[in-house]
Amino acid sequence: MKLFNKQIDPNLIIAVGVLIASFSALFVYMRQASIMSEQTKILLQQTKANAWPYLDLSYSYNSSGNNDLNKIFSFALHNKGIGPAIIQNVSIIYNDTLVHNWEEFHKKLQINDSLLEIGYNNSSISNKVISPNEKIRFIDWSENPGLADIIRKKAGTIKINVCYKSVFDEFWSVERIGFDGITKEITYSQPETCSSNTATFED
Repeated sequence: MKLFNKQIDPNLIIAVGVLIASFSALFVYMRQASIMSEQTKILLQQTKANAWPYLDLSYSYNSSGNNDLNKIFSFALHNKGIGPAIIQNVSIIYNDTLVHNWEEFHKKLQINDSLLEIGYNNSSISNKVISPNEKIRFIDWSENPGLADIIRKKAGTIKINVCYKSVFDEFWSVERIGFDGITKEITYSQPETCSSNTATFED
């Protein structure tokens, strides 16, 4: 009985070697791609964290002294985050009724026309970009002490909601009820988007 001594074709050995090398290279490539993908995700998360906005909705009031020049009453937005905040929607509600501008707001509070003639200061925040550490007083009645006193006494039922986003289109919302020093309820949320159905306050 003859032993099997047929030699293996060298070309076959080379082909198998090339195939093994190809699979090895493919495995290394896929592993490197997976690592790079994870590194990219981590880098993106770090980048987003470095562009995170955080809006604080507050008010200032000071009635010290008899001099009207010392009286202060204003509402403000302060970006305490480390990235710009892009304002999308602003809504203001008084006594459960949505108001669309400051003129309508003053009418809801039944402000006398003679007080409104003295005036007040307001800054537009709709679609505005608020930089980190930037603070904007979007309504200021300080130069009209009589108007400021009336509004502050009725400010417990004022509700303001501001929806904003980061440069990466991540959305946040801050809402405050009460600006009279007694009532205060602040809530923060992260909606999927700022509702396009909400009527935006025209400041």
